Amino acid sequence: MKRLLLLVSIVLILTGCTDFEYSPHQAFDPDSPTDLNAKNLEKLLKITNDDTVRFIVSGDSQRSYNEVELFIKKANTIPGIDMVFIAGDLTEFGILQEMEWVVDQFSKLSVPFFAVIGNHDLLAKGSVAFQRMFGNLNYSFTYDGVKFICHDTNGREYKFNGKVPDINWVQGQMSASADVMHYIGVSHMRPFSDDFDSKLDTAYTNILNSNPAFLASFHGHDHSFGEYFPNNSRVPFVVTTTLGKKGFLLVEIVDDQIKYERVTY
Repeated sequence: MKRLLLLVSIVLILTGCTDFEYSPHQAFDPDSPTDLNAKNLEKLLKITNDDTVRFIVSGDSQRSYNEVELFIKKANTIPGIDMVFIAGDLTEFGILQEMEWVVDQFSKLSVPFFAVIGNHDLLAKGSVAFQRMFGNLNYSFTYDGVKFICHDTNGREYKFNGKVPDINWVQGQMSASADVMHYIGVSHMRPFSDDFDSKLDTAYTNILNSNPAFLASFHGHDHSFGEYFPNNSRVPFVVTTTLGKKGFLLVEIVDDQIKYERVTY
């Protein structure tokens, strides 16, 4: 009888609580943050605009625990920063606990931060965990006349199925709008790299180049700084280094011009 009662109790626990998960690759936690990109956008839009948009592009924080703490300290000393982007690979294994640790660190920034998903973040249940914690894998927002188009470009993780990046979605984000003067892309994988879907390389870069208001596309993944102009592209595809190598990009848009510099710490 005792065994029967124990069995019934276990069944009731497993079926009666939708937040209970017993997989070691947990995808949710009632105590972890949610919808961070949207919440940080609310904070960003409360900032008083000036004539300059200034932001940091960081990336590949996986396994770089001490270096991430150093990055936070360095970023908080730079004046005039509006926001920080994490260009993918927040985690090494796509595990919720890794994501929670990174968020805990980045929450110490003095400005809002936004994340795009990287190929490592898609491992295990990483896609589910990321979307719950940050929001949609493809999203955009406009700040001070600049539209930031943030999206998933990790073609290999989708077996190069011709659907990532979502070309139609990207093209739709490029449509003219009265409140947009310039466009910026942020994603993890740059085109014409081994992990970007080669079937989409040309179409993707053509879309970005077709709009003269598109200024630059920023990426992570390569683990080193780089600047690329594939197929004589007008648009620069700029890659930041990893936080593990103690570096990031500092970007500034002012008077219709963009400039970016490599920062090490």
